[in-house]
Amino acid sequence: MTRTSAPGGALTLSWCLVMALMMGARLAAAQAAAEGAARRFDLPAQPLEISLSVFGRITGHSVLVASSLTAGREAAAVHGDFTPREALQRMLAGTGLAARYTGTDAFTLVPVPEAPSAQSRSGGHAPRSEGAAAEAARAQAGFAAELQASVTRVLCIAQPDAFGRYRLGIQLWIDPAGQVGEARVLEGSGLPQRDAAVLASLRALALDAPPPPGMAQPVTILLTPRADPGRDCRPYRAVRAG
Repeated sequence: MTRTSAPGGALTLSWCLVMALMMGARLAAAQAAAEGAARRFDLPAQPLEISLSVFGRITGHSVLVASSLTAGREAAAVHGDFTPREALQRMLAGTGLAARYTGTDAFTLVPVPEAPSAQSRSGGHAPRSEGAAAEAARAQAGFAAELQASVTRVLCIAQPDAFGRYRLGIQLWIDPAGQVGEARVLEGSGLPQRDAAVLASLRALALDAPPPPGMAQPVTILLTPRADPGRDCRPYRAVRAG
């Protein structure tokens, strides 16, 4: 009986080990897919707005950020082969900003929280300003996700056969009630009629949540071609059909 059960036990152990290795490989592949394949970046040190625009063109990632947050900041040089997130992290080094992804290929920028003061490190109470800054960053990231989802919904309904297939930079001014008061083209898509249609749709946009108090405006959104725009718009097809 010992001879009979030993091979079976060994086989069971080997099977579990193979399954564990397969699951690990799948998880690693899924993580790599989410982060994106490595690609070549040759970005010099330059104004952050320019680097973000080029980054979006290379990767297809969309960025949503207040223009006043990037004004006057210089991006670090990025040369080499990196995943999009690695390249973005290097590009933002020294800017005082960090990327916070609101989707697989969409992100916003938030201020990097200041390092704890000597008082807080020694056991004293952290200054209120540090906690307030962290809370403001969380609120801005949450609002960015809401805005990104709302823009996707509105444009998928308005132009289901075009959304996610062009590049367009726009600026939005949003009032305290969450209503878009003004929208302007920052970087055209190449088709003025399409740009005008996008502006008309966004000027009628009312968000479910108001912007965080004191949020810098205008908010800049860079729309880029998506890998599967049909999938992104699928949840809104029924709304359009109705």
